[in-house]
Amino acid sequence: EIDPQTGFVIDLKELKSIIRTYVTDALDHKNINLDVNFMKDKMASTEVLAVAIFDQLKPHIQTQGAQLHSIKLYETENNFVEYLG
Repeated sequence: EIDPQTGFVIDLKELKSIIRTYVTDALDHKNINLDVNFMKDKMASTEVLAVAIFDQLKPHIQTQGAQLHSIKLYETENNFVEYLG
C-alpha cells in the first residue's frame, strides 16, 4: 500500500538495509556452494540464485507492508535472469 504522506510503497532506506543484510552481506566474497546457507544443496546457477534471493527477501519486505514482485539478477551485462515470484 502506498504511504499517502511519502508516496512510497516501502521506505528505500529500509529496503536497502534488507537487501544488504539478507543478500549482499550473505553473498559478498563468499563461495556460494560452501559459505551461503540459503544455497546449501542447491546448484549455484544464476536462475537458482535468483529464486533463492527472492525467497530471502520476500518475508522481510512483507513485514514492511509491501509485496515483492520480482528481482533481476545480472551475471554479466548481457546475461541476466528476472524472477517474477
